[in-house]
Amino acid sequence: MNLPVEVVEAVNQGKCVLFVGRRASLEAAAEAGVKYPGEKQLARKIAGKRATIEEALSGARAQGGRPAIAKALQDWLGVDDIAPTDFHRTAIKRFPLIFTSAPDDLLERAATQLGAPAEVLYRGQSIPRPDPMKRVVYKYWGGFERPETLALSQGERRELTHPADHKKRWRGLLKDHVLFFVGYRPDEAEFEAVWQDISESYGGELPRCHLAVAQGRISDVIWQKWVWRGLLLFLADPIEAMEELERQVDG
Repeated sequence: MNLPVEVVEAVNQGKCVLFVGRRASLEAAAEAGVKYPGEKQLARKIAGKRATIEEALSGARAQGGRPAIAKALQDWLGVDDIAPTDFHRTAIKRFPLIFTSAPDDLLERAATQLGAPAEVLYRGQSIPRPDPMKRVVYKYWGGFERPETLALSQGERRELTHPADHKKRWRGLLKDHVLFFVGYRPDEAEFEAVWQDISESYGGELPRCHLAVAQGRISDVIWQKWVWRGLLLFLADPIEAMEELERQVDG
């Protein structure tokens, strides 16, 4: 695995922002011997038939509203019996500001284990500047502990909008910070939706970003699609990526 030099240098300078996907939780579940569905499996479980994740979530919403989406997701993505991994602990140790599209509390529990509880922010709150003396977990699509913050379907995200200064704050952040995605696959709807959400919030094409592609290879077609959009990819599961980062960073 070739961890990008730009990421290592940015972490050393305190200028790297981490964005964590649900596949970090999937990896934690696998380590604990707990079944945790991937995106296609999750969609099938929610819809009761073959469907895209957006179709499944929209169907749950149509049948039972927002509470139905929250319950369906918590039934399948809850992590009460799953412990944080070395990925979560190293992420908290090395990144003052972490965004996540995962609705669970693995990052917060990792921070508590390390003796420095993290501040948790949600969609609709202003993005802070990273502070090396603090740890902030920003739940971009909300968290199970506050169901009213969940925004995991397109409809939910349209309703739970960002504050007026959101674009300005994203632009200020990415002007001098590197954005590093871990726990995603670029051929899944979760990452496409996260990328689109950030791009709209930023107000244009994102600066060069890096993605550690989780759990397996991807096709050349998908690879080229994202390279043309300014995303630099390399293959690494979440724990693997953080272990390599820890080997290369200073101090």
